[in-house]
Amino acid sequence: MLKTVRLRVPRFARNAQGNVAVLFGLAIIPIVLGIGVAVDYGRALIVRERMLSAADAAALAIGSWTGLTQAELKTKAQQYFDANYPSNALGTAGKLNVGFQGDDILVNVSGSVPTTFMRLANIDSVDVGASAVITKKERNIELALVLDTTGSMAQNGKMDALQSAAKKMVQDLFKDKSTSDTLKIAVVPFSAAVNIGTDKLNSGWLDKDKFPNMSSIAKEDFDFKNGESLLTLYDDLKRKKGTWSWSGCVRERDGLYELTDDPPTNVDVTKWAPYLAPDEPDTGGYYNSYLDDGDAKACGGGSGGWGGWGGWGGGGSSYDAKACQRDTTKYNDPNPRGRGGPDFNCPPRAVTALTNNQGQVISAIEQLQPNGSTVIPAGLLWGWRVLSPGEPFTEGAPYNDEKVVKAIVLLTDGQNDVGGGSNGDNKSLYNAFGYAAEGHLGSPSGYNAESTLDAKTTQVCNSIKAKGILIYTIGFQVYDPTTQNLLKNCATQPDMAYNSPSNAQLASIFSDIAQGLSDLRIAQ
Repeated sequence: MLKTVRLRVPRFARNAQGNVAVLFGLAIIPIVLGIGVAVDYGRALIVRERMLSAADAAALAIGSWTGLTQAELKTKAQQYFDANYPSNALGTAGKLNVGFQGDDILVNVSGSVPTTFMRLANIDSVDVGASAVITKKERNIELALVLDTTGSMAQNGKMDALQSAAKKMVQDLFKDKSTSDTLKIAVVPFSAAVNIGTDKLNSGWLDKDKFPNMSSIAKEDFDFKNGESLLTLYDDLKRKKGTWSWSGCVRERDGLYELTDDPPTNVDVTKWAPYLAPDEPDTGGYYNSYLDDGDAKACGGGSGGWGGWGGWGGGGSSYDAKACQRDTTKYNDPNPRGRGGPDFNCPPRAVTALTNNQGQVISAIEQLQPNGSTVIPAGLLWGWRVLSPGEPFTEGAPYNDEKVVKAIVLLTDGQNDVGGGSNGDNKSLYNAFGYAAEGHLGSPSGYNAESTLDAKTTQVCNSIKAKGILIYTIGFQVYDPTTQNLLKNCATQPDMAYNSPSNAQLASIFSDIAQGLSDLRIAQ
């Protein structure tokens, strides 16, 4: 037995297979250390990416902030960085460094990541850093402020609150510059219609034709005689009254063109008819009776004169309220009476087209006057048209211009309202879509006029958004759930629909929208 063992010992010493285990034992330490270095380094890369993301977020946030000093911007940047890279995150970040060079915002931060495996080599941490440069490349902004100027805006200081908040927003967007190379703003006051301005009288896109050649909308409310038109009636009113000339308000078009921004052509149906609210009958509870009906033959006047309350005309004619309203003879030699007028229910202040002049925008806001009822789709349509690149307003950039952001801010303090079902045979108040009795507001009964206007609002909102135009909506002390949902669905995104239950909150809403309109691009 002892002999056998002795014989095997020299053989074992000559066996090379045992060297593998020895070599593996010697190599295991650097192998493990190498794997550990890779793990620690990978963790450091993850930390660096998170720091970079947080630094980018901080730079983007303060780059869009307006009205703050550099010191205040640095404080904001640190707050945004901390929110995106909390203290319990992997690794330790130092204080954020923020620098300003022209239009560039430079942000950098450094920190360290504790190691695990690399401690075997006496390396306890790995230094990491991140930097970002944000260039304030603001895309040009074209903004339409579509503002409710209905009669209810005169209550409880609402108009003052609107004017103050809107002016502050404009000042923030212009950044204390009187003019801007990157910003244009339009102001579109609306009530039951929109005033485009008397300077558009000779624009070529008003329907100024005389009977019988005018559009169906232009002749809808009157029994014209050959050679008469809406503008000739205004001429007659002006001769007698002096101040009753066309104020700049327009009706909406009919048919396929009613809810579009299609430019006008030489075809009358594509043009806009001047707004002339008819003189309504003197009796019967009508809202807008501004002329004495005594000389209107269809009212029972004419050969025998006005018959007074006891009889409808000495000539023996029977009274017909609708015919009396449509009769144009009372405009030939008008006898003003009562209240209202041909521009009834339309705002006195005209649209201010897109302009890069801060003073013009501020002045337009300061001159807003509350009057009339609410027709939201009329305001939206003209907000769209001032942004459109084609006529009737041509200040807007092409829709496909990637350097331009187009946006609408719609503010209203109430639901669509034209007194549906009221006002005698008209079944509504006169507005941009005419009387409900004429069929443009659903059933001629007028009782679904407001729901029809809601449907028109939705259709216009969808068409505007389809063009890539952003829509912000503000319900100003709107408590009607239907209107709240209407405005929410109209906005481009749910968080772009606001509700201000008080005057005090309106300023912060406009400020928030101003922030949202800023656009920045990461340069590095």
